[in-house]
Amino acid sequence: MTWLRHHPVACFLTVTYAVTWGAWLSLAAAGHTVGAGFEPLYLLGLLGPLIGAVVTSALRAGGLHDLMLRFTRIPRTRWWLIALGLPLAIAAATLVGALIIATFGIGFRTERDFGAFSGFPLTNPLVLWFLLVVVNGFGEEAGWRGFLQSRLQDRRSPLTASLVVGACWALWHWPAFLITETYRQIPPAMLPVFFLGLLAGSVFLAWLYNRSGGSILVVAVWHGTYNLLSGSVGARGALAAIETIAVIVLAIALIVRRQLPQRATSTGHPA
Repeated sequence: MTWLRHHPVACFLTVTYAVTWGAWLSLAAAGHTVGAGFEPLYLLGLLGPLIGAVVTSALRAGGLHDLMLRFTRIPRTRWWLIALGLPLAIAAATLVGALIIATFGIGFRTERDFGAFSGFPLTNPLVLWFLLVVVNGFGEEAGWRGFLQSRLQDRRSPLTASLVVGACWALWHWPAFLITETYRQIPPAMLPVFFLGLLAGSVFLAWLYNRSGGSILVVAVWHGTYNLLSGSVGARGALAAIETIAVIVLAIALIVRRQLPQRATSTGHPA
């Protein structure tokens, strides 16, 4: 326990990987393939970063209280417009374009298609969005941004910290390639693109997290909205590709314009 208290990053990563990999590798050992439909053990794995952040924060005086405050921190309206409006605007433009130009190749998608997501119960898009915000959004962002990004940027620049977080985030996904229907369909040649996409997402989310005053809430909403519009059955094809490309372009723009400070700038770590 003494070692864990003095090595919060190692503690966080150990608990996070233990929870997620333990759940997902159990599914792999049983030969399960996770597609659209309720798979509780898969959803438990998505909560690994949240559990890691809570356990590690609880080991340090005041850490858990500070982490909880980040869950309810409400930023200004403009950050909500980015969290909700940006992915929705990209989706609207893509779907309208698909109706006009058949070569987009995503075909006609029904409401039911946007209510289907790997591991989640089949439902309507609004309920699925809420579930994605709670499980994917808070389940991941409490750890990756709320804990790890905040911790690392105490001594590193936010940009450097976001790239380290992105690498840890990418490694965390590894067992998903063994069990998840969509991940198993990714050809090996596209793995560098997947990795680049996660690094770009980490850069963008670090910027949004810091600019919103360290709000886990706003990055969780963005994460859930993005996943609905890039990972649901209805989003497969051009919409998912365009959403991903947009994030990569945004991240490059933030780096080129130096929107992430080059020196250590803490928003106050949660542990």
